[in-house]
Amino acid sequence: MADRRTQVTFAELMHRGILEIGDGYRAKNSELGGDGPIFMRAGRLTQSGWDWDGAECFHAELAAKVTPKMAKPRDTVITTKGNSTGRTGYVPDGAPQFVYSPHLSYWRSMNSDELDARYLRYWALSSEFRSQLKAMAHGTDMAPYLSLSDQRRIQIALPVIERQRGIAEVLGALDDKIAANERITAAALELADTHYARTARELDFGSETFGSVATVVGGGTPSTKTEEYWGGGIAWTTPTDVTALSAPYLFETSRTITSAGLDNCASQLYPAQSIFMTSRATIGVFALPQVPAAVNQGFIVVLPPTEELRWWLLHEMRSRVGEMISLANGSTFLELSRKNFKAMPIRLADAQVVAEFAQAVSPLHGRAARAAAESRSLAALRDTLLPQLMSGKLRIRDAEKIVEEAA
Repeated sequence: MADRRTQVTFAELMHRGILEIGDGYRAKNSELGGDGPIFMRAGRLTQSGWDWDGAECFHAELAAKVTPKMAKPRDTVITTKGNSTGRTGYVPDGAPQFVYSPHLSYWRSMNSDELDARYLRYWALSSEFRSQLKAMAHGTDMAPYLSLSDQRRIQIALPVIERQRGIAEVLGALDDKIAANERITAAALELADTHYARTARELDFGSETFGSVATVVGGGTPSTKTEEYWGGGIAWTTPTDVTALSAPYLFETSRTITSAGLDNCASQLYPAQSIFMTSRATIGVFALPQVPAAVNQGFIVVLPPTEELRWWLLHEMRSRVGEMISLANGSTFLELSRKNFKAMPIRLADAQVVAEFAQAVSPLHGRAARAAAESRSLAALRDTLLPQLMSGKLRIRDAEKIVEEAA
């Protein structure tokens, strides 16, 4: 298939009725707190997708009023203000009904014979768009901002519709598999949490605490002024590494340190499968590192004495995040101190029950971790294929073979 591409602006596509772009609804506090459509704030569009948990909702009787700003399946979405300006997302089929906030814009194909909606989503991840975004996103005194006028000036190189659909199908097959893995992971974790809730339901809090049954430690940051501390082979974990995860299994970190860096910070090199929990600002997000890793000062690290107790303590911690938040303090941001955490009493079954629980949930975590690992590989392949397909350097049939072999 020849790679014939037409360079066109968003404004031209809008004029021809092919593309619609828009922004969100400015909600009043009095309009929220009901059980109607979700009000989707820009902060809930994360690197790993939409965060639906705990989202505010409109009162049901306002549904008709907010309909013009309601998301539709296959919208491409972009954040337009703040340090996250330019983060993009996609509204999958079957997504909950939600309304865009003012700091989200949507791009909607109105003619699928001219513009494939899923192709548009992948184009939003391309270097062609990212370079334009970098030039367009201008700052106010407070933060970067991308206006609707800016978006109308965006130029897109559109291949023929058959190639658009081919690219979307190839990359979409990878994303579909990733989404299936995420469902597997979520189901496994839900089963494990439910099993814990059922097992611990009749237990009372005793004299044991987190600090009395496990080693509770923390981390630190090597001097950023000392170059020899950074860029080595040791994973060094920050809360951002963990909050970006779609499942609590950490395979790599955005920054690494050297042995000298490890020797000159407050963190140890913790073994794989230690329990990492964020303890600052965002409290109670968990990760089980799949490789040995150090952490910065934004974590509480729990080192259980046995494999069986690891799974029990992990789920006891996951079940009590609300209580941990209530114990946190701080004027700039909330922080749960190790002292307060260590003193928290725990529910602890006898050794046989703990062992049986571990035997039940360990395979669930193993399945979830394998699905998460496969998704990482698939995402890396998608990110490798995307620029090659978008530039026309890779043929659709060749990309299909690569995807088939990977699957």
